[in-house]
Amino acid sequence: MRLCKALNVLLISLVSFIAPGWSDAGQVDWPRIKSVETALFYPGVSSWDFLTSDDHRLGAREIKKGKKDCRHCHLDKSGSLDLKADDIASGSMKMKRSHKPFEPEPLAGRKGVMLAGVQAAYDAENLYLRFNWLSKGSGWNNKGRTPDRISIQVNKTEPSFSKYGCFITCHKDLSTMPDAPSKREIEGNPAYSGRDEVSLYAFYARSSWADKRADADAKFRDGLIDLKAIEFEGGRVKSEDGWVFDTRAWEDKPGFEGTGSWAGGRYTAVFRIKRAASGKYNIGINEGDIITLGVAIHEDGASKRKHYVSLPIAIGIGQGGDIKAVKVQN
Repeated sequence: MRLCKALNVLLISLVSFIAPGWSDAGQVDWPRIKSVETALFYPGVSSWDFLTSDDHRLGAREIKKGKKDCRHCHLDKSGSLDLKADDIASGSMKMKRSHKPFEPEPLAGRKGVMLAGVQAAYDAENLYLRFNWLSKGSGWNNKGRTPDRISIQVNKTEPSFSKYGCFITCHKDLSTMPDAPSKREIEGNPAYSGRDEVSLYAFYARSSWADKRADADAKFRDGLIDLKAIEFEGGRVKSEDGWVFDTRAWEDKPGFEGTGSWAGGRYTAVFRIKRAASGKYNIGINEGDIITLGVAIHEDGASKRKHYVSLPIAIGIGQGGDIKAVKVQN
């Protein structure tokens, strides 16, 4: 009996040594997967329109030429964010030409930057993305208020998304943004029948909230942005699956598994995403691909635009990228 127990312990040890990150029924051994600390910042009313305007000065010129991306100017040599996010959050920072505040409605005590640990793994069927971050857990510990939330936008073929991430879907005329149309204007537009707000859209699908580009549908295949979210409210987790193109829409039920919790002052969220595309609104993920993520986190009752965002994050499926997804066995 003792010999059998000893052999079992030895076998378990060998499996752990030979197959780090071993996956069993979707349970990745996360302590064996490297966590990459990633900074998210508070953008205020920064939008695609701002990025390409005189208020962004030299940055706008480079973006219009398609030469440089956000990381060229806003990540220093050590990989730290190089922008005045605290001043944006406080409402004290003004735009260069218009002198409008980056945040006209500052939230008291809001910090400009938050850090999240990001881990990635994959097996024959799934991609696993795990995030964790410090939080008061307001959504987890309260029911009936705005949930805490993490959402990811995912694309692998649209060049502008790989350079500028979710900023290509954020515009000055979205609801709660400075140039948002009135509800009466929205209701008067046939494209918004039954809706009362303007949501995210890609700049190559619409030229404004009211005008869809003539060539938009031709860009659908590469320009579709997969959208997935995990919400925390009253000790429960809810998953939502959607997409962004000429608008943002949610599917009837999530095509991925989202899990998570709040404990010890930290949230943990895990996205378990099928690599084989299921339906036209989800992307296929192959070994060797590099996919781009844009991450947004809503904290402490913040809703709509008042969230933290990441610069684009390249995830390499078994290779390269800012973060390399580790292959595990299922």
